[in-house]
Amino acid sequence: MEGRNEYLPAYYRLAEDIREKIESGELKPGDAIPPANRLAEVYGVSLMTVRQGLTILVRMGYLKSVQGKGTFVTAPSAGTLILPFSDKHLLGQDKEVKVKLLNLEIPAADEIVADRLAIKKGTKVIKVKRLLYADEGPVAVDFRFLPYIKGMPLLEKEIAYAAFPEVIAQYREIFLVQSSLEIYACTIRCEEAELLEVEEGHPALCLEQLIRLKDGRPVGWSRMMARGDRLTLKATSRTG
Repeated sequence: MEGRNEYLPAYYRLAEDIREKIESGELKPGDAIPPANRLAEVYGVSLMTVRQGLTILVRMGYLKSVQGKGTFVTAPSAGTLILPFSDKHLLGQDKEVKVKLLNLEIPAADEIVADRLAIKKGTKVIKVKRLLYADEGPVAVDFRFLPYIKGMPLLEKEIAYAAFPEVIAQYREIFLVQSSLEIYACTIRCEEAELLEVEEGHPALCLEQLIRLKDGRPVGWSRMMARGDRLTLKATSRTG
């Protein structure tokens, strides 16, 4: 996990490292994952951290646990497409992704935010505004919202640069969340036009991500407005 952002939870870094090995073909369907004590030694983490990371991959469908035998890489259906939703994947793996934190505030939730987070209008929320850009210039403006918890520290580096589910998991001190993504065509609003260096009304893609606890309760919502001429959406199937 060397070179990864150290402010991300260790179990997420472990899970992401193993996931990348699976998607690259280094680990193939049917391959056994090393025992937890071996992984703990290799990654320099606790057994609990290893179990948390493996559980994430089991629930994502990358691994399966067989009682008495171990944990194995699954053989997925060729009809299943995987769309990674991270800054790096959206802007393109071959591009240098840069993120600028534009604003971090604690406003009262308006009607839209309150509806998405299933809270009362006027409830305090954390609002994060980010600008994503690559070599050719600005690509997207991203807004992140999560319920404000009094007394919880706001770490700007984590909130601005980590993947949203990871931000939620660490801020709320919860183990695993569920994420859904909605993509639709839209036009650039006046608020984002100057930042994205286009005219108001320019064609764009909107990506809304809703983060839920396992019981269905929403704990985070984000809305990204991206220039369609600079955004890359690439889904792949994982086959044996």
